[in-house]
Amino acid sequence: MRWYTPRVITVALVLALVWLAIIAANERFGIFRCDRFPNIFAKIFGYLWLGLFLIVVGVLTAYNAVHPPTAQQLEQMPFIGFFVLHFVMIVFLLVWWLITRRPPLGTFLNIPRNGNGEAVMTGFAVGFGGWIATIVIALFALAILRVAGLVPDNIKPPAMIAFMAHVPWWKKASIVFAAMTVEEAFFRGFLQKRLGLIASTMLFAVAHAGYGQPLLLVGVSIISLIIGTVFYRTKNLLPGIIAHGVFDAIQLFVIIPIAFRFAGLG
Repeated sequence: MRWYTPRVITVALVLALVWLAIIAANERFGIFRCDRFPNIFAKIFGYLWLGLFLIVVGVLTAYNAVHPPTAQQLEQMPFIGFFVLHFVMIVFLLVWWLITRRPPLGTFLNIPRNGNGEAVMTGFAVGFGGWIATIVIALFALAILRVAGLVPDNIKPPAMIAFMAHVPWWKKASIVFAAMTVEEAFFRGFLQKRLGLIASTMLFAVAHAGYGQPLLLVGVSIISLIIGTVFYRTKNLLPGIIAHGVFDAIQLFVIIPIAFRFAGLG
């Protein structure tokens, strides 16, 4: 199966344009003002590193969206394979940290030393409240789409969701931990701090397109906006990490297994 399908190539071209727009915005408005490049060569390398990351991740995500893995493929895949994109994000952040004079990790990740007890409690509140808001808004949007005839009545869950519903608890916990830490560090701590709430939310939703179910992107976008708004107001990554973890844990440990059981899917 070829990876260079027209859709994948289109996504790569769009992301290349996004990359050029980011460079232009930084040169004109200084959106990377929080970064301290030691010289022009480090800055150019940072631009190239960012472009390579965006295109590689975009191509992988687009390919998975066009060719979502089947249940059989997921069963045969090593569990570590589910964390490839998280590993890529970690490598990207590590290299960016190195080329920007290795700032204190608390500054780089937006985790202050003080007041984190309150931040944790805020994260739990946002996680539970954000989950309720996401479900209500997503169901409302689904109802409107069904009335408009844009959504079939017999929606089947993606194979990826079905797979995660039946893995052992420690694998679910690993998925939740990777998502809440790595994704928040990248999409909020890195992207939102430089590109803003709307752009980071859009890219967060696009990154989840590989699930193979467009309707899931509605819920992903809603919770991302909620967590992103909290990050914008607090300038602290910790509430978002906790909220993301609470949201994903409710989905993986409670909602999805119950939904599959009631649907008679095991």
